Amino acid sequence: MKAKDRILKAADRVFGEMGFDAATVRRIAQISKTNKALIHYHFGSKEGLFAGVLEYYFNSLAQTLHGAIISNGPLSERMIRLFDRYLDFLEKNRNFVHIIHREIAGGKQKEKVIAHMTPLFQFVLQGIREAYPKTKAGDLSAEQLLISAYGMIIIYFTCSGIVKNLIGSDPLSPKNLKIRRQHLYQMFAMIIRNLNLADKNAAKLLRRL
Repeated sequence: MKAKDRILKAADRVFGEMGFDAATVRRIAQISKTNKALIHYHFGSKEGLFAGVLEYYFNSLAQTLHGAIISNGPLSERMIRLFDRYLDFLEKNRNFVHIIHREIAGGKQKEKVIAHMTPLFQFVLQGIREAYPKTKAGDLSAEQLLISAYGMIIIYFTCSGIVKNLIGSDPLSPKNLKIRRQHLYQMFAMIIRNLNLADKNAAKLLRRL
């Protein structure tokens, strides 16, 4: 593994465990078996290193979500595939959750994180509106649906310590992750049924006009 890649991997670990504020370039250098001078050469500063970690994660996530949307099948199925792949991403990248939500909660890198998240949210919003035109406004607006879906998915990971007490076992074990995924499928299926029903009712009204 190249030195730059080792540095990014070490930074991911340190930022995930300690947060941006508590993390030090010295600790990252120790874990990556490099030195501070080499880290500054590649990334300029701790802020630059954090930006590199964000860039890696969000580039990977963007490719994952775009790939789900442009794949074959009805748009509604592709939207389900999109959320499925998002779950895969979170399960494989545990540090991502800690890094992102620690900063959003008031970290110094909050604005950088939001700047990366916003285009992805807008992309998913557009996909929901295209799949279900009724979500452009009303009680089932795309914005509210996305907020609800995001909350249902992400809270399970960010509050895993609380969830552990609720279910009495490790929420991030393969067994419990599978149970959680199946529950989310059922929740999304109910939402989709409501959206399809809204579309059918709208179609009936149009035929009466």
